[in-house]
Amino acid sequence: MSLRSDSECARSVAPHVRVLRRVGFLRGAALSSRPRAQRLALRSYHALALAATSLYVLQQAVYAYQERGDMDKLSQVMFLMLCHVTCVVKQIAFHVDADRIDRLIASLDEPLLNQCAGERGALLRGTARGAARLLRTYAGCAVATCVLWIVFPVINRIQGISFEFPFWTGFSYDHNAVFTLVLLQSFYCTNLVAIGNTSMDAFMATILDQCKTQLRILRINFESLPERARALHVESGENYDTILDKLFVDCLVHYNKITEMCTELHDVFAVPLLVQFGVGGWILCMAAYKIVSLDVLSIEFASITLFITCILIELFIFCYYGNEVTVESERVSQSLYSMEWRRARLTFRRSLVLVMERAKRPLRPAAGRVIPLSLDTFVKILKSSYSFYAVLRQTK
Repeated sequence: MSLRSDSECARSVAPHVRVLRRVGFLRGAALSSRPRAQRLALRSYHALALAATSLYVLQQAVYAYQERGDMDKLSQVMFLMLCHVTCVVKQIAFHVDADRIDRLIASLDEPLLNQCAGERGALLRGTARGAARLLRTYAGCAVATCVLWIVFPVINRIQGISFEFPFWTGFSYDHNAVFTLVLLQSFYCTNLVAIGNTSMDAFMATILDQCKTQLRILRINFESLPERARALHVESGENYDTILDKLFVDCLVHYNKITEMCTELHDVFAVPLLVQFGVGGWILCMAAYKIVSLDVLSIEFASITLFITCILIELFIFCYYGNEVTVESERVSQSLYSMEWRRARLTFRRSLVLVMERAKRPLRPAAGRVIPLSLDTFVKILKSSYSFYAVLRQTK
């Protein structure tokens, strides 16, 4: 997909694609057609981004092992490390399935997915605006968290208070120059993860939102099918039944494209979403364990509060949009029944019954075919997170 695509559907993910390419998490389209030197530079940049995040996770893992006997230090590093692990898993998925992701993005330019007349166009434009707001809010919250994490050690350094970074370095950073280098590494890695991870999450959530919007447009098309056929019959003079059949086939093709989009998203990101939901409760638990021991007016308290907000947004957007896709998909059968089918010829009504039977199997997005993306799942994660936290507090 070109970043300058004029299609409303593609425009909703354009900001996410732009950010992901700039941070090295998503390769540029048509990479094979570019000059060799440019291809090498882009691949090196992508490898650098993956190496930076992976190395940072390894440093956190070593630190966690060294401090396994100190629950306060362990909790401080664990919620960050688990969050960064999910980012690396998603990053790997974006690299391994780059071709499929490119095809998924390119499919958003399909004419049937860009029906911009009247209410349909308003729905598509609303989805694009919502996607842009989500990316700005979510990424902004994450970057603000990282900035506070950098401000805190700097203030401690100025005040002469000892500060220990929650990752392994292998050497002392008492000297100002060494401290600055470690600080810069922390700032780069945390911001890279913050921007890249939030953009990947927002990208996947926006695809789900597009599926929901397309299902809503499909329902409008089904409900207004006879009226549109009559209008075209009056306008063109073509046979009414022929027009009705053509519009009905267009709706079926549209339905198939929506199903393919949802299936492709599920297949590419099944493992990353499963990991995300598998450790989401533990991330919240560890962050909550850390925050209760902090001063409410401290910068560290504010930073962890923002971090918890980011994690809640991350889990909620998948559950919310996944739930919306299921709800809209379940309503397709109702929309089919709501059209004026009683005066249609028998063959058309038989076809309608077959499609209604197909619509009885709604789209149900899930993380790794195991965890359904629904609001009920979000509530269960919150409950499990609190249960983990209660057990840790009792064993302290």
